[in-house]
This record gives sequence, C-alpha cells and structure tokens, in this order.
Amino acid sequence: MNINKPVCPKCSSFREITLHLHELSKFCDLINDTRDVYKLLKKKVEICSEAKSASVAKWLMLASQLETVEMNTFRYEEAHVYCDPVADELNSNSAHYSSFATHITRFIFISNALEEAYRLTSGLYEERYVLALKSGPKIKRQRSYSTQAAWLIDEVFSAIEFPDFYFHKVDALLEISSHYKTIFNVGFDVDLEKNREKSRGLSVVRNIRNHIAHAVFPIVENPEFTWEFDDPRIKNMVITLLLRACRVATMNIQILLSIVHNEFKSQDYFYLSEDLDVGEEFQNVCTLQYLKNLHLEQSFGLNESSQWAWRSDVLEG
Repeated sequence: MNINKPVCPKCSSFREITLHLHELSKFCDLINDTRDVYKLLKKKVEICSEAKSASVAKWLMLASQLETVEMNTFRYEEAHVYCDPVADELNSNSAHYSSFATHITRFIFISNALEEAYRLTSGLYEERYVLALKSGPKIKRQRSYSTQAAWLIDEVFSAIEFPDFYFHKVDALLEISSHYKTIFNVGFDVDLEKNREKSRGLSVVRNIRNHIAHAVFPIVENPEFTWEFDDPRIKNMVITLLLRACRVATMNIQILLSIVHNEFKSQDYFYLSEDLDVGEEFQNVCTLQYLKNLHLEQSFGLNESSQWAWRSDVLEG
C-alpha cells in the first residue's frame, strides 16, 4: 500500500488535528450540557447516571495538549555503558516506542470523549425508539450506547448535514483498515469494503478502539533492529491508521453533538455573547454551523489566538 499519496485538496483544508481537538473541546465547554443516561434493567428502562459535555471537553483537551509520551528504554539496562551498539539500539527503540505510545494515547483520549458523547444521546435514543415501536413493526433494541447512536444516525437523522468531507475521511480510514486487517489478521464486525451505512465511521472507530482495549492491536517492533515486520512501511501504516482514526473519531463527536445540542448553557457563552463590541457577531458565528465545520481552516476560532484575530477583523470591518 502506498501511504505517501499526493497532497489531497480536501485533506489540506483541515485544521491540524490538535487545533481541531482544541476547538471541539472549547465548543463542548460552551454547551455545558448534562443529560440523563438510561439503561435497561429487569425489562424496565431506568436512569442510571448522567453524561456531561464538560467531560467530553476534558478528554478532548488532554488529547489536544498531548505532545509526546516518552519511553525510557535505558531503564534496567546496563550494557549500553560499555557497548555503543547497544546504546544505539536503545535510543532507536526509545524513539520508536515513544511514537507508538503517543499516537495510541491520543486515540484513547479521543475514544473516551466519544464514549461520553454516545452517552449524551441515550435519552434521545429512548425517545425515538419508543416512537418507532408505536409507528411500525417491532424493531430490535440496541443495547450499547455506541450502537444506539449508530441507529439514530442511520434510521432517524440520516438526512442531517454531515461535516464537510466527513465521508472522504471515513472512506480513507476504511481503506487503510482493510490493509491493517489483512496484514495482522484482526476481526471487524463491519464490512470494510462494501458498507455504505451512514454510521460506518462510528463502526470502524469502535472496532479499532476495541482492538486496543482487548490487546489485539499490534505493537509493531522497531524495524531498525528486528527481523519481524522489518519493513518500515508497516509501522507507517499502523501510525497512519491511528491518525485517520483520531480524525474520524473527533468528527463523530461533532455529528453526535449536532443531533442532541440545541442551546448553550455556559456562563462563558453568555459573557462572550454580551460583549458590547462583537457579542452579536459572536452569536451569529458560534452556532451549529460552526460545529459542523470547526475541523476546517477558517478565520473564526474559539482558541484565544483566533479569537483576538477575529475580534480585530470584526472591529476593523
């Protein structure tokens, strides 16, 4: 598989992933929403906990601020003191495993944010599931919050406006997931080649997350010092898989928020909206439309640097 493809004009229109994560984190803070989470207990649906957009924001903040996870391969080793080749190998291993640990950690942080976003849709699922039972033939109840969210996207909100270029990113993730599946002989509960469900982006991310959670995901050895998978393209493929999964997982959160969010409840939003100079303009820009496109390069942003620049442009205009 050729990972180094020509620059894609669609992909080049995206913000860098860390800024994308930061913008979505700030948006979740502005929402400041809390919703009941439901569970089927003894054939009765009951409230079991609460889900908070602030929790989504915190996990996204960690993912956006993560620089690197450092591995100390010299710990418990002594031969490097008198053998330079051993020191070279340990240094190489440190860079290799630090890279892996960083990408996996960021994906786990984003996955945790996505899990909380699934829980935010729990009440909406119960409401629409009851309506569906009343209006048509009996349908199977989805038990996990992730599959409940997928049902909402496929059966209830399939006509919503998805983030620009979302399915371009999903299809790229499905493509590389197919190669990953073949090389490492791992299982997916979704057809990677033919699935055209609107929720396929949720499904493939869920599968990769489960591979990591169940220790199926491969920790490729350092190609510089091993005969196993010594082709560096294998390592590049796995890291690219994680990068693409991070992007799609973050956009999945945007989609889920768009079907449950209907107002901002934070004090910060009211403070910014009441700004005498740009409050009205802020309200006009910070909307569901911004949520839909906050992954793209643009002049407006919720981060401090973009806010000052945007404010200056509005006042000068």
